[in-house]
Amino acid sequence: MSDPPITPITQNSDSCSAVPPPWAPPVCAGLAASAIGHVVYVPDNPLSHLLAGLSRDYPHIRQTPATREEEAVGIASGLYLGGVRPAVLMQSSGLGNCANAIGSLLVAYQIPVVFVMSVRGDPGEWNCAQVPMGRAVHPILDSLGVPHASVDRPEEAESIVRAICETAFSARVPAACLLPRRLTAGE
Repeated sequence: MSDPPITPITQNSDSCSAVPPPWAPPVCAGLAASAIGHVVYVPDNPLSHLLAGLSRDYPHIRQTPATREEEAVGIASGLYLGGVRPAVLMQSSGLGNCANAIGSLLVAYQIPVVFVMSVRGDPGEWNCAQVPMGRAVHPILDSLGVPHASVDRPEEAESIVRAICETAFSARVPAACLLPRRLTAGE
């Protein structure tokens, strides 16, 4: 008896439709216009639209998956020290996992990393387990001294991403672009 043929793993067509949500292309454009050269990501459904858009429209921006958020911070730090402008894509619930790495590595050693975070736990959240961390996102970023801005409408996404990138790389600080659920829920 022979083993069944191996079926290659493909991206779920539901998580990455042919027509991207209106907020995704301008976020990708903002990253590309800001010379981001590498994206490190922890898988997340809303952010899969960004990964697909970057692959399709900006294939020169490399992508590396990470298993945990603090691992993504470490990889991004090495990329910056190697001369590449990095971004980390993650869900906001992972901010608690990597707060120490942000404070003791990025902030302490002035390593600019751009974070693009899909936010969970804000008003309208269906999963009550996401709410406590959702409430803590802004205070944690503020206490670490990480500049951040939220994208409330698709038409402002590119300019906000560009501004966050400019802040990060000109001031040599980590900075975060937040994508609230009210923006990404319509995916």
